[in-house]
Amino acid sequence: MKKIITSSIIFVLLFNFIFCNNCVYAEDPDSEESDSTYTESAPVSDGAAGEILESGTVSQKQGSSSKQSLGMGDIGVSALGMVTGLIALLIDILIIQVDVVLSVISAGEETTETDTETKFWLSIDRLVFNRVALVNIDYFDIGSSSDTYSVGDTDITKNETNKAIKEGIVNVFIICRALALILGVLVLIYIGIRMAISTVASEQAKYKKMLISWVESIIILFCLVYIMVFIISLAESITTIFYNLRNELIDSGQGFGVFEDTVREQIWESIFSFSGLQLTIWSIIYWVLLFSEIKFFWLYLKRLLMVGLLIAVSPLITISYSIDKAGDGSAQVFTNWMTEFIVNVFIQPIHALIYMIFVLTANTIATQAPIVALALLMAMGSVEKMIKKVFSLENLVTLAGVDKFLKKE
Repeated sequence: MKKIITSSIIFVLLFNFIFCNNCVYAEDPDSEESDSTYTESAPVSDGAAGEILESGTVSQKQGSSSKQSLGMGDIGVSALGMVTGLIALLIDILIIQVDVVLSVISAGEETTETDTETKFWLSIDRLVFNRVALVNIDYFDIGSSSDTYSVGDTDITKNETNKAIKEGIVNVFIICRALALILGVLVLIYIGIRMAISTVASEQAKYKKMLISWVESIIILFCLVYIMVFIISLAESITTIFYNLRNELIDSGQGFGVFEDTVREQIWESIFSFSGLQLTIWSIIYWVLLFSEIKFFWLYLKRLLMVGLLIAVSPLITISYSIDKAGDGSAQVFTNWMTEFIVNVFIQPIHALIYMIFVLTANTIATQAPIVALALLMAMGSVEKMIKKVFSLENLVTLAGVDKFLKKE
């Protein structure tokens, strides 16, 4: 037992010696100031339990009694702080690597009227305001000779990986459109034969309606590209409006700002300045922030692939229009496709609006209560469920993943 206690005390002392920047000094009890109380900044792992989450100061009464020493409770608290701080530090090493990898993947160059800057750290602010080129969904900008796209007064350099994904989707779309034309001709031949051999008036009327629906499907097939371009352009225009409002709020000097940057700066400073339980608390805040950013990054990456899949299969959806409508007079497949496409595209401006209202304004409390700001940030993840509930879209597989989309079939 003595060996365990001795080893624990030695370990605590070594930890405090290595990781703590400030110390509490004792004076000679015979000096004139022996009865005075003085305070110096100390790490969280030192002192009594009641002072753990205070400002990091420890007061000690230097009196004639030399029996003042660390009690078992203080040793236990120090040991707890030391262990949790060490664990948090080890986890931080891994978490920082994840943060750097994601930032390298999503990093991009932004050019404004004044300067050109490389944005490195991944943030939800960049994602929802369409400033991460990797997850940009404008598939119909692939033929443009420009190497940038604009969000407000900011030009974003296009991402090579994003361009490769778009080129692949566009090639599949061209193939599917050619296949849809061939299938359309076959459907027309089938309708013509059925109309020719039908002798019953009701059947002739049925196939006449099918012929009209076929004409509608061909018109939709050739107009579908323009419809999708309009939807994507409208969503990006709304996002741009919110981005301009965001910049005006930040420039107003009323405390608005990108609270992710504020929290990350404070967290980095705290991780390298504190130890023990305080280090653990700030590390947990950092983990929550990074988890939220990973969640949104994965959400928008799936959105990129989901929109691409919907674009690729869109010509085949139009050909099924005439057959589907001949059954009960409504084209459920085309309607479901259009609803999925619109919700996937417009989820970004909706996120941008929610971010601007609830999160951008949270910068004023980020330095004082970062946990509250993070709670507002995490609440954004439920916006899709809220939208589905309000507009009765619970059966959609929007942003749920390709696997669930295929299972729906």
